[in-house]
Amino acid sequence: MTTLFIMTSLILNAVALFSIILLFLRQNRLFDLKNQQQKIAQEMEGMMDAYLLEMKEENEKFIEQLSQKASVNEAKPSTVQEQELLTPNLQRARAVKGYKAASSTNDHTAPPKKQQVEGEIALLHKQGFTVEEIAKKLNKGKTEVELALKFSNIGKNS
Repeated sequence: MTTLFIMTSLILNAVALFSIILLFLRQNRLFDLKNQQQKIAQEMEGMMDAYLLEMKEENEKFIEQLSQKASVNEAKPSTVQEQELLTPNLQRARAVKGYKAASSTNDHTAPPKKQQVEGEIALLHKQGFTVEEIAKKLNKGKTEVELALKFSNIGKNS
């Protein structure tokens, strides 16, 4: 009987030792992962610093070029500068005019069609057709015909 207890004790000790080793390995993997992430973060910070320095140098060069061009442009007549500045504004103004013209033509074409349909509905109603017959003839909905009649003050009693 004592041998049985000793054997179970040894087995339980082996299982406990095995589980401790597994936990230790998992913990080491987490530490390694954490270290890798820190290295990647440091590399990214270094790359961002280099990029920002490069951008700063490019901006300084650009400012120098602009100041040189400004001193050269002071010698040029102002009409060239005005033309350079006005070109995008003229294009924008032309685009706005074109848009307004297109929208105004669309606005003018829609009401006559609507007025024609309302006129036909009123004419057919005056001729004695019912709302259902008018809707069938004009391929419109019954409620649309009723609304058109109500809006034109003809079908108040219908």
